[in-house]
Amino acid sequence: MLTRLRQLAEAACARPLETAERLSAATHLLSSLEYIVRKSDREPGGLNDWTHTRSQVPARTKPMQAVKDFVAREPVTQAIHGSRVLAAAVLISPVKNNTVRMAANAYLAGSQILIYPRHLFGTDGSDQVSFLVQTAAALGRAGGTDATRNAAVQFIGAQTVLSYGASGWAKLPGDTWRSGDALAKIMRTQTYGDEWFFNRLEKYPAASRVICHTVLALECGFPLLLLKKGKYVDAGLLAMGTFHLANARFMGLSRFAWAFVSTYPSVRALAKGAGRAA
Repeated sequence: MLTRLRQLAEAACARPLETAERLSAATHLLSSLEYIVRKSDREPGGLNDWTHTRSQVPARTKPMQAVKDFVAREPVTQAIHGSRVLAAAVLISPVKNNTVRMAANAYLAGSQILIYPRHLFGTDGSDQVSFLVQTAAALGRAGGTDATRNAAVQFIGAQTVLSYGASGWAKLPGDTWRSGDALAKIMRTQTYGDEWFFNRLEKYPAASRVICHTVLALECGFPLLLLKKGKYVDAGLLAMGTFHLANARFMGLSRFAWAFVSTYPSVRALAKGAGRAA
């Protein structure tokens, strides 16, 4: 079993663009399936009731507003998400045709822009990461050469490094993160909290501080993994992958794990200077 997992990991690292496409497409797949099932948010009185959110995303022209109003119709919204599920399935599948994969990537990225106003409240960072991955992959494949596909891999890797570093440095000025209280306060909330974990953190405050400071160190220091030709990049990616799995378990942020882990082979390729994209 361990041998098979190692083989899969090696294959993913050998084809960073395909891995990014596939795992990021899983993020889109889960997202659209959730939206298809959870219609209550878009019904009258819901969080994304169009009669209220329409004014939050005004269009500059009447034709554009007409497009947004059309997309906001529930049958149209459902149809778009259904087509996104199909496009994501194409990317997850073994299909290798460059043009087909480019079109599927472009559709996921374009439809995400189109459907965004309909789900104004409730989108998160995983949507942004998956959008960047699919856009970069579409552009890289549009070039049709190894050079353009490698450029997409380099962009995805660099963007991930920047995202982690920026997240850490943005947390650093906050007193709650430096004091180690941030995690307990997050776990106390209804939206992102977990009662069992909160009780453990309250019982062992020293552990809460250690976790907070570890997260800060990992995120702030993540760009350093590019040094020495990525000598420690595998350990860093393993640590951050574990961090996202913990977030999925305790905060309900499962799509974050798919979105960010999809970029890891690209980060590794960037750090190691690998030249093969897909």
